Amino acid sequence: MKLFDKDMWEEILVTLKGQKVRSLLTMFGVFWGIFMLVVLIGCGFGMKKGLIGSLMNLSSNSIVYTPTTTSMAYSGFEADRTWYIQEKDVTAIRQKMGSRLRYMTLGNLDGFQQIGSRRRSGYYQTAGVTPTYYIDIPQKVVHGRFINDTDIREHRKVCLAGERVVAELFDHDNPVGEELTVDGNVYRIVGVITHTNENISVGFFSQDCVLLPFTTEQDAFDHKDRIGMMSVGLYDKYDISTANEEITAILKKNHQIHPDDQAAMEVISMVDAISVYESTMKGVEILILIVGLGTLLAGLIGISNIMLVTIKERTREIGIRRALGARPRVIIRQIMLEALTLTMVAGIAGIIAGTWVLILLNPVLGGGTDALISRPMIPPVYAFGSLLILVCGGLASGYVPARKALTIKAIEALRDDK
Repeated sequence: MKLFDKDMWEEILVTLKGQKVRSLLTMFGVFWGIFMLVVLIGCGFGMKKGLIGSLMNLSSNSIVYTPTTTSMAYSGFEADRTWYIQEKDVTAIRQKMGSRLRYMTLGNLDGFQQIGSRRRSGYYQTAGVTPTYYIDIPQKVVHGRFINDTDIREHRKVCLAGERVVAELFDHDNPVGEELTVDGNVYRIVGVITHTNENISVGFFSQDCVLLPFTTEQDAFDHKDRIGMMSVGLYDKYDISTANEEITAILKKNHQIHPDDQAAMEVISMVDAISVYESTMKGVEILILIVGLGTLLAGLIGISNIMLVTIKERTREIGIRRALGARPRVIIRQIMLEALTLTMVAGIAGIIAGTWVLILLNPVLGGGTDALISRPMIPPVYAFGSLLILVCGGLASGYVPARKALTIKAIEALRDDK
């Protein structure tokens, strides 16, 4: 008997149609299993693209340093001492890093300040930053420009206004050239900005705050030689871990901090942060695969059980076939193809339905850079892998009942009256 024998396939279809309800329920089990597997894997990869993808937009070979308070007494100083990064530290670090240094960002966070336009006022976050801040936390300039080196060098009284700040204080969305009052000082707006990823922040979101040139902020809030945050970025070919050890040593030496005091500053490595997210997503992917494959396996087991019941009901038929000279492999082949047909039809329908659901979910979940789940879609290798599992599972689901049927002697099968 050939694989594409017309009579054989007609007989298979007749057999399946004879048990419509049972066949449909069996197929639904497989359909639901592969459907859930596709949707779960698609959403899992969408989450990975939403989180990891957004992190990849950042400068990965960088470290952020934020002074806190010392936890150990050292060199005549008591514990719980507050300290700040200073210009001498910046100079020493620049010299130490040399050609390895790609950029250095300095910043101060000033909390909520009263900010007003000519007509309205409110309290908003205020911070001073250097021009490379957009590398650490990518900003979108909606109107105008970002802070530049000239603003820093000349201590210009200019500012960047967050998009939401503008919406609340102005009657139009482009106030570039107009003035804002920040804590009693007047600044000219040179740009309107917004955050490009709400999953990442350094204590505030750009659309909700007003940013000043770092030197201007130091003048306005009397922060002379006081730096609340420093980010150091190296070119990708250089090891950031080695640089971190060197920078930490400089800061601790300059400020008489105990070499073993790990609590004196908060150190965030983007390489480590990305690695943590990747490890987390690997765990999520494994969990999704386990749940999805478990659901799919339950459907395949259902097919095997249904085939066992079907074989029991067809004991006499099988006995007649064997009495007429049907070879065991012919009977096994037919039963396996019946199981495979149920599995493949339901499985392919599940893959198609799952893919369409992911397509429909895309605009709902969002596909922007700030979306938690971005462009959910199952990779082709996973779709083909699921199909391969279905093929193997379908064949196995039919093989076990078929082998069981062949253990019954032909004469006993003929005597079966069920």
